[in-house]
Amino acid sequence: MSVDYIEPRPLEPNFNDDDFRSLLEYCAQAGASDILFQTNDFVWVEIKGRQRKATTRVIRDQEIKGLLAQAFGNETIGIVKGGKDADRPYKFMIERSNYRFRVNVAGGQIGDADDGLSITMRAIPETPVPLDSLGLPAGIRDNLYQPRGLVLICGPTGSGKTTLMSSFYADSSENRGDAKILLYEDPIEFLYTKVKNSGPRIRQMQIGRHIPDFPAGIRNAMRCKPTLIGIGEARDAETISALVEAALTGHGAYATMHTDSVAETISRAIQVFPPAQHSAVASKLLGSIRLVVVQILVPTLDGGRVAVREWLYFDDAIRAAMGGMDYTDWGAFLRKEVSARGQGMAVGLRKLLDAGLIDDKSFKRYAGEAVS
Repeated sequence: MSVDYIEPRPLEPNFNDDDFRSLLEYCAQAGASDILFQTNDFVWVEIKGRQRKATTRVIRDQEIKGLLAQAFGNETIGIVKGGKDADRPYKFMIERSNYRFRVNVAGGQIGDADDGLSITMRAIPETPVPLDSLGLPAGIRDNLYQPRGLVLICGPTGSGKTTLMSSFYADSSENRGDAKILLYEDPIEFLYTKVKNSGPRIRQMQIGRHIPDFPAGIRNAMRCKPTLIGIGEARDAETISALVEAALTGHGAYATMHTDSVAETISRAIQVFPPAQHSAVASKLLGSIRLVVVQILVPTLDGGRVAVREWLYFDDAIRAAMGGMDYTDWGAFLRKEVSARGQGMAVGLRKLLDAGLIDDKSFKRYAGEAVS
């Protein structure tokens, strides 16, 4: 039996809330990271990066609507039918075990269903995994804690960015008594209730519940004299500007971005601003940036997944070199630096290939332009 196997499970017609939770428990116990319910389709789960069927029959449209009404209220259907998606947390307890999910509900054309509904559920572990279990290279591990400066953890959806960040926050809280950590999330995912903190407990604020948005969260943090400020995704100019200002004024500022290289991350952070502001933004970004980590999770031939990372620590020499050139030349310079230091994605992928953990097809797929 493959380690990513799950036995498809029968599902009662017009299943109720208890049946729904029982199925979620079953999928979570099987190691599913994501669970997908959608109109006129089987329930699908992702286990170690592979899609597997979790039910023996498809889910009808009325069952999806009933599920939404039970779990999230009738207004969620109205939001989706109005052309928007909806993000919701979902949690429950079975026999003293807590199950928590980050949920996205959206509409779309699904097979023959013109107005189909889709529910994507990301399983959230109750507590962060130990930081030392993530196999971080010394260049990342030694530079991840930055009480002054900007740190960006990047990669595609499902690449383990949040897992890495949560493990780092928990580790900092346990091992650095001077660390005061404030997190702003949408929604709150990992919990830190079991962290044996040596300083103040980690404070988490949910966007839309405790604070209006990420920029407001950063402004709130600046009034609380934190050591580290963590947010979810840095996706717009206002959020990135607030992060940079926080870093420049003596705080550790942490965020994620959906980018696939160190060079692209710096370029994206500049390009979200109007062209007239690019030069000024680049100057401030250069003054604040400390570490960029890009991570992907690669399926291996033994049925598992392993993290492969590209990274660069922006030491004084690198920032001085960048300061002596036009910001439009930074991309080429950063690609050369990452490659010269052996910290590119292709290096990690080559090690997996040489170790027999991936095949040549996977190497070429994930290395992309990095293949020489």
